[in-house]
Amino acid sequence: MGNEIQVDHGSGSTLYAVVRNLAGKVWHVAGQTFEDWGEGSHTADDYDFPLVDKSGSHYVGDFDSNIPSGRYCTQVFVQAGASPADTDTLLTSLDIVWSGSGVLTATKMLANKAVHDKVAGTFDYYDDDGQTVLLTHTASDTSSTMTRTPE
Repeated sequence: MGNEIQVDHGSGSTLYAVVRNLAGKVWHVAGQTFEDWGEGSHTADDYDFPLVDKSGSHYVGDFDSNIPSGRYCTQVFVQAGASPADTDTLLTSLDIVWSGSGVLTATKMLANKAVHDKVAGTFDYYDDDGQTVLLTHTASDTSSTMTRTPE
């Protein structure tokens, strides 16, 4: 997809994001794993996702598709020097529910395409491109209950 991270801030700055899981660990981009900040002598420069200034005080960046599906805190920092540093100023944080291929929002779930496969018992909910599946529910039907489990 791309451009899942979006934030407004005056144009002309250098912004970057870092992603934290619910335990507070930060995504180490090169290691493709969550770790405690500073583990292995890593710094902000090892955790950053650069954001692109799209003019008009709007910045965008890509969420790493290697991050497993789940709920994450994305922190956005203003870079002061030549590269990201632990002393950079936090601008804002965003909650992102990541499906593994896109950001899951109530608007996307309600406004976009959903397909029910009656044979497989699945419900696929698509992103606004109509091609990318954001979430799949699998229905289990018995005489007294019906259970839907996200995949």
